[in-house]
Amino acid sequence: FVGLSTSYFLYVRNNVIDQRRCALEPRIHFIGTLINGYHQRYLDGDLSLAQAQQQAIDEIHQINQVNENYIFVFNDDYLLLESVNNATMLNKNVKEDRDINGVKLYQLLYNEAVYRKNEGYSQYFYHFNADGTEQKKISYSQYFKPWGWVYGEGVYILDVDASILNMMTSH
Repeated sequence: FVGLSTSYFLYVRNNVIDQRRCALEPRIHFIGTLINGYHQRYLDGDLSLAQAQQQAIDEIHQINQVNENYIFVFNDDYLLLESVNNATMLNKNVKEDRDINGVKLYQLLYNEAVYRKNEGYSQYFYHFNADGTEQKKISYSQYFKPWGWVYGEGVYILDVDASILNMMTSH
């Protein structure tokens, strides 16, 4: 019974991870559309470049707040422009930030977004909560060349496991 339960849990877990991973792409494409819309307003002369960029960041921040998302934005200079989980690092250089395995997080995200080695997907460990615990995370990121912005979103594997355990124990 234990073996069967473990096998079932792993089967469900892999399916849920795949579903959550696939759900990242359309949400990030939406963010790209949002950024492109502000860029067009800049090109049309409705907004200055600074206004367009700030309004885009403000709207992404609102989306993060309302939906409890993990959308991040940083630029070619590795200046962190938006992140709910890393708010203390906003407007600071994150180029050398590493996870517990020594992976340079933002360089990984940048390379995946710009060069698309893994179609924009990255796996790494990241701060999960205020105590600094790092958990495995899968992210999808894209690059907006006109502004030199990398933006993306991730899902914590621990969140997936918690939702599966909740589902299994509630039935």
